[in-house]
Amino acid sequence: MRAKYPLWEATHLETKDLQLFLAVARNKSISRTADQLYMSQSTVTNRLQRLERDLGCQLFTRTPGGVQLTAEGTRLFPLAEQMMQIEHRMLEPAARPIRTLRVMSGRAFVSTDVPRCLHHMLQVEEVRLQVRMGMYEDMVEALVGNQVDFCFLGEPIHHPRVRLVEYPADAIDLVVPIGHRFVHDLPSIGALADEPFIAFADTTAPFRRRISMLLAKYDVYPDVRMELDSIDGIKAMVAQGLGISLLPRRTLHDAAAKGVIGIALPDPQFCRPTFLAYPDAIEHEPLTKRFIEIVTEHYEREVRFKG
Repeated sequence: MRAKYPLWEATHLETKDLQLFLAVARNKSISRTADQLYMSQSTVTNRLQRLERDLGCQLFTRTPGGVQLTAEGTRLFPLAEQMMQIEHRMLEPAARPIRTLRVMSGRAFVSTDVPRCLHHMLQVEEVRLQVRMGMYEDMVEALVGNQVDFCFLGEPIHHPRVRLVEYPADAIDLVVPIGHRFVHDLPSIGALADEPFIAFADTTAPFRRRISMLLAKYDVYPDVRMELDSIDGIKAMVAQGLGISLLPRRTLHDAAAKGVIGIALPDPQFCRPTFLAYPDAIEHEPLTKRFIEIVTEHYEREVRFKG
């Protein structure tokens, strides 16, 4: 890079020579500077002499211990520092503020869809991630208060300040241990009434209410032996023969490894909706549109894979 120095008649300078000038001035030694920069002393001397010719003045005088700045060298020093700072700012890419993508989800989504979507997001956007789990009511409050950017939900939110994108529903499967009689013969959904049941979440959770409503159609009011908020915990209990359960199909990708089997029920209403919710305040932001694209592509891939 060539720079124009306004205080001397010879005006075109090599900034690399100015950088070398600053190093010698700080070290007060040509030999020490040469060692630091892995250059020969003759090269350092020749480049300093070239700079002095360009400026038409002497920059250093020799001393018994090395060199020291002349009056002109002292005058040049702060200006050379400024020039190096300007060059550094010009050559360094402008630092862009990194956005934080705040995502909230229930336990079912955070163990399946959320990690995959965030992985794809990081491949195309430079963002920081902030992920937390919460109940349905927590997510409604966070969205309305603009405390979160996106929520993955199994039930819709009806609020004027919340936007929703709906994706394909997820089937709800019967989960039984390997070797259970239902694996080979499930007489009817009504037969579930005779089995001990392990419920996901408490009675106030939307998924739990959905399960209760669907089973009630068949006059099934399950004998709930356990209530767990851990999907892996439910699988472990079922695998040990402590009961059966109903879980979203997307959470059963590791069923065989966990010692359980997922059985599709003969009623298509046994499914859980899939929604992505976000505040209306960020509706038109590029990052919002990009993440929606990522999530849409994720669910489209799932549909193609199943097809």
